[in-house]
Amino acid sequence: MSPIDLDGIGRRLAELYKDDGEMRVKLLMKFTIVPDAEVTKIWTVWKTLLDSPELEKKLLKEFLQGKGDAHVGSSSVEAGGWLPSRKEMRQKLKCFWQALLRLDITVDSFLNLPENVFLLGRKRWGSSLYVRPCYRGIFDQMMELCSSPYTINQFLITGTPGIGKSFFAIVLMGWLVMEKKVTSIVFDYYETRYLFMFKGTDVDVVEGNKMDFKDVIDDDTAWWILDTDNFLDDRDANIVLLSSPDLKRYNKFVKLPSSTTLYMPVWTDDEIEKCRMQLYPHLSEARVEELVWKWGNVPRYVLKKADIAQAQTSLDNSITHCRWKDVIACIGGPDTAPHASHKLLHLEVVSDKYDKVTVKPASPYVVQKIEENGGKYHVKHLQKLVHLSIGMPMYAAAAGVFFESYAHRRLQEGGSFDVRPLGPSKEAPPKVIQLYDLKLKPCSNVCVFKELKEVKRKSKGIYYVPQNHNFPAVDAIMQPTLLFQMTTAQKTQVHLKGLQAVASRLRVQPPQLFFVVPNDIFMTFRFVPGIPQNIEQWVLKVPWM
Repeated sequence: MSPIDLDGIGRRLAELYKDDGEMRVKLLMKFTIVPDAEVTKIWTVWKTLLDSPELEKKLLKEFLQGKGDAHVGSSSVEAGGWLPSRKEMRQKLKCFWQALLRLDITVDSFLNLPENVFLLGRKRWGSSLYVRPCYRGIFDQMMELCSSPYTINQFLITGTPGIGKSFFAIVLMGWLVMEKKVTSIVFDYYETRYLFMFKGTDVDVVEGNKMDFKDVIDDDTAWWILDTDNFLDDRDANIVLLSSPDLKRYNKFVKLPSSTTLYMPVWTDDEIEKCRMQLYPHLSEARVEELVWKWGNVPRYVLKKADIAQAQTSLDNSITHCRWKDVIACIGGPDTAPHASHKLLHLEVVSDKYDKVTVKPASPYVVQKIEENGGKYHVKHLQKLVHLSIGMPMYAAAAGVFFESYAHRRLQEGGSFDVRPLGPSKEAPPKVIQLYDLKLKPCSNVCVFKELKEVKRKSKGIYYVPQNHNFPAVDAIMQPTLLFQMTTAQKTQVHLKGLQAVASRLRVQPPQLFFVVPNDIFMTFRFVPGIPQNIEQWVLKVPWM
């Protein structure tokens, strides 16, 4: 064992104090915080006493109390113990924890630390964070799995880059200590490892490297949280690995028998706006909406780096270098796709247990740019994607978004479209399906609306599109009677309240709701139950050019 081999020292301490974990931790802390030269001094004496446990323990007790010939106790620590930067960081972390443990961590609210106290002691992280509702959902799911008969206690937390997985680590650790009474947490952040030990509201902080505190992470009551690229080894502690989608980073981890993957969703519009108002008030609402239209709901780029030119141009750089085959590869295997792809395609959580996702284009801007890059081949690419999505659900969400954009463009251009009426399933199907011809004039204007009151009843030739692409019930409106909903799959229900609100804005009754579909499902699309009888149901085929 070399004089500064803390891993070896930890093993020997584990042998000497196998029944006294508190003493073992105190000694390991002491060896961690004193300079290498002092460790060398104590080892010079200690190695002469190996295999004499009573003498070893006596020496180590004196070392801990600052006595004895080695003289590496408190006086030397005061004189030249920690390096200033290490001592300062330890104090910052203690201040952070002491402040955090006095606060309530409440979802859908802001966690605000006192002045000059920073999240995990890091000034660039600031003193406030928004506690997203999904943090509680993911935490509760983790605790449920930990207590299940299968004892799942190794968690990969992943999701679209830039949505705050690192901040979740802070909330996670706070809840573990305050609610689950966890007393030991090892936290890996890049090349540094911290040991946090709790007793009530008191906390001890030790800083080490990636080879330290292995006796702690072999304790099945401890938690080991890694916000880093590298997972080194399986241990008995409860493990949480935070990572962007990248199988190379966590391939070893996901193969562990007690591991599972949970996904963090992208932010909602409401979450973005709350965070803007509280933490980024210098950004106007209009500016953030503009960035959301471009980036999607990723706070790193629409809030934190909104004014950083290099960050803002990185999206266009990614689009320029992204080919259609890269898009398809990312949809089919998001954790094996190039990192830049995740600026263009986001993971959308589709399960209240946070264990299932689908892949969708990040924003209307991204869809538009990918279409432009595809040129004359884009429609063929889209046709293949839609056909692929019918048999492979993983492609359905992305196919739906790209098809919606294409369908908007075709309807706005006007022309003649095949349509047919939809009747309740209890009615006998006609022997011959009657097709009709819907003629649309080219739109005089496209109006993007934020609120329904912006849809003018007396307008003519205006194609209304909701700003929010998750707007309930419809995707487009044309006076006096037309409602359009784009889809690449059979609908089983609609947002009834939203549909009724939209229908009330039409100038002429009854409303006509057209389900706009590709050729693949036009003849098989069926009546959708639950829609009021006063709203006519039709299906409209968008032809491929």
